[in-house]
Amino acid sequence: MSKPNAKQIAIGLSVATIASLILFKLYKDSQEQASVNKRARDKSRSLNQSDTPLDGTLSKSVSTEAKTPLTSNASGGSEKALHMQIEELDKKGKLFFKEKQYLKAADIFTKALDLIENNGGSGQSTSLARQVVTLTNNRSAMYEKGGVPDLALADCSSILEQEPHHNKARTRSLRILESQGKFSEALVQICALQLKFMKENQAQLRMGIPVQPPVPQQKLEDMVQKMLPAEVEKYMEMAKNKTERPLPSQYTLTQLLKSFSGYNAWMAQAAKSGSVQTLSNLLEKSQDQEKQASLYLKRGCRHVHDKNYETACSEFETALALVEDKPELQDKMENDDYARLLEWTGMGRHWKYDLDGALKAYEKCNDLEPTNANVIVKRAGVKMDAGSHEEALELFDTAIGLDPAATDALLHRANLRLLQQKVDEAKTDLLACLKLRPDHLLARLRLATILMATNDTEGTMQQLEKADQMAPNSSEVHSYRGEMHFARGELDEAKVEFEKAIECEPLNPTPYVNAALAIMNTPAAGSIPDTAGAIEKLEKAIEVDPQMHSAYMHLGQLRLAMASDLTIARSVISLYDRALENCRTPDEIRDICGVRLLTVAQVDAAVMLGMETFSVQ
Repeated sequence: MSKPNAKQIAIGLSVATIASLILFKLYKDSQEQASVNKRARDKSRSLNQSDTPLDGTLSKSVSTEAKTPLTSNASGGSEKALHMQIEELDKKGKLFFKEKQYLKAADIFTKALDLIENNGGSGQSTSLARQVVTLTNNRSAMYEKGGVPDLALADCSSILEQEPHHNKARTRSLRILESQGKFSEALVQICALQLKFMKENQAQLRMGIPVQPPVPQQKLEDMVQKMLPAEVEKYMEMAKNKTERPLPSQYTLTQLLKSFSGYNAWMAQAAKSGSVQTLSNLLEKSQDQEKQASLYLKRGCRHVHDKNYETACSEFETALALVEDKPELQDKMENDDYARLLEWTGMGRHWKYDLDGALKAYEKCNDLEPTNANVIVKRAGVKMDAGSHEEALELFDTAIGLDPAATDALLHRANLRLLQQKVDEAKTDLLACLKLRPDHLLARLRLATILMATNDTEGTMQQLEKADQMAPNSSEVHSYRGEMHFARGELDEAKVEFEKAIECEPLNPTPYVNAALAIMNTPAAGSIPDTAGAIEKLEKAIEVDPQMHSAYMHLGQLRLAMASDLTIARSVISLYDRALENCRTPDEIRDICGVRLLTVAQVDAAVMLGMETFSVQ
């Protein structure tokens, strides 16, 4: 099935998270306050209008940079004459520009540049060096407007090599790269503009004074979105090619199993079958393959009972290999052992995200037991994880049609409704589930989450009180309580509950993540959050569950914001690479790819600008 609460609770807290520490979030509030300002609109508009000259030398509104300054008498008569010649060429270039003869204007600026080069180059004086940058920038603008973007881009690169902080050349480079579909390079240019802006406005940003950034946040986000499909596809293909995928954490699998109504019966039967050693002794004595298959099945179930999930998966696969293509042996297996073997094999494959293999096993099981609603629910879970929501919904409906009291179908269909953002329908399913089984802890906690999201504080409290009476030492209950306090701004109370959740179950990753978010939203002495404490919690979350992708997200953002040098910033990229190795779903991959793309661009931009860090702390 879809992942249980251990992977979903943090969603509710992420709204008030530390995302503000990432580069483009550092000034989000400033941007929003300034967005109603006409200058902000004009600035945003000019970024995308290539017919608006970026260099003041070619616009009547700003002409100081284009005007060729005369040098002092100290520079000598020959240099003064050279400047006069350049001045004349500059005027001709401007005339061609006004007549919209852009390539002729570019030729004139080229002649001016050649004149400087043929007379000793720009190394003669600061004045000539400045002339080269100005003329190259003017020529770049003409190439862009004349439909020769590659030449325009080459000129921008030349300028930026000499003056990395040249805004006009960088903005033009950004525009051209975006128009050519070179989104990765364009994103680096955006980040360079942002980093320069942040460095120049550190004081205002720290004090919360509204300042207008050079590039709208939406543009940065749009650029990342343009890059994401190819990145996600790349990593999804890599994931498909993995011969073996790691299992989710022990805690996650245990919670998943507990979400099924058959859990207690499974565990009781596994205990009754005997210890692993007892079953191993029986296997050594067995000569018949069908009996061996049944013993492997029982030993696998015992490993599930003992929470040795990896070994259990191997046992199920070994058992199935003995009888898979031998109908005569399948018929000789005890009771319904072959059907149960297919069901457990399907679960093991699903845990490893072998969705095709899981579905194959479940469908074979359903062929043997066409009215088994619980197996149909498991098939629906595979469809959910595959993104086939409508097919999953049909299967849930079929299961409920066969057994209207199928609480598993109601619970997991509610999860699907939440994924589809059909909150009212999810609530209806959960209420129906609780009517059938008032002691269903997970359904009650899910309902509390929905009530919290709809601002039903009283209803939330009632559900949590009932959950607490059912399981006072439940890590999940304390974690949900903490989330409720967090949503109400009661951060100290939230932290207490999260710590209780950790104490009850140290292997539950969710309260570690949520505790970190509570810490980051609680100013300490001097109004600076306990960043080190938050980082420690997030690292612990990853330690207990390497697939806790939200922990990677928040940890990477924190480390990036606090990076004292680019070596640390690069380590964040490595952290995201590690996260991608453990991602299971396209949504998780998309999330990590998004922040990774931005981090790589930030580091590359900082290198371009000669910056050792991009922290404004």
